[in-house]
Amino acid sequence: MRSDMTPSRSRQRIRAQRTHEPATAIAMRSDALRPFLGNTVEERRSRLRNMLRAERGAARRGVGYDPLRHAAISRLMREITGGK
Repeated sequence: MRSDMTPSRSRQRIRAQRTHEPATAIAMRSDALRPFLGNTVEERRSRLRNMLRAERGAARRGVGYDPLRHAAISRLMREITGGK
């Protein structure tokens, strides 16, 4: 194979741009999700478990996965369970 036909390493890099810092974006997502979780601890825990299950499924499939949403849901679950 000729050297001019091999792709350059610079073309293989994935570049991304963030509009917010990750911690700030996760906190914003957590705040946005809070009103929809329910009134009791049991309701919140149940809804968060379902949401986490859906995010993990999306991560496995690779379709519809949102890492910020996953992090926000995980953070909310830790708040409810006391960091467990």
